[in-house]
Amino acid sequence: MILSIILGLLAMSACLALQASTLTFAVRYFAWAAKRRPAGYTARSDFFQLSTMMVCLMVGTLIQILIWALLYRSIGAFQDFETAAYFSAVTFTTLGYGDVLLEGRFRFLAPFQGASGVMMFALSSAALLAAVQHAVTRRVESKRAVGSISPTEEP
Repeated sequence: MILSIILGLLAMSACLALQASTLTFAVRYFAWAAKRRPAGYTARSDFFQLSTMMVCLMVGTLIQILIWALLYRSIGAFQDFETAAYFSAVTFTTLGYGDVLLEGRFRFLAPFQGASGVMMFALSSAALLAAVQHAVTRRVESKRAVGSISPTEEP
């Protein structure tokens, strides 16, 4: 069990480092795109920026799932990589179908991966929410600047 805890903490640390890098990249992209936007931006540009940010975060999530799958294959928990990746995705997203299970002494890794997935999705959701709030605030401020919304009117 101690080995499972150590491996789980190492994998969680790798995922956290990847998540921090992905979030930094995504937030910097969003800030860069917002600065270079012309004065008359549209909802389509907001949608494109948020979609790009979401895709970036999802690629980071996929890589984290694959990190766990590689761990499972390296310890011999599954016979093939496809099964390891499937189990990893189901565990990371906390779906927990139960059709593929970890057995033996490494079964304690699954709760670590589930906890890691919950935390990483929370970080991604927080970043997306902040980006949406920023986009809405910009839209309201630009409408106020051209006089199409009064300061007391709600968006």
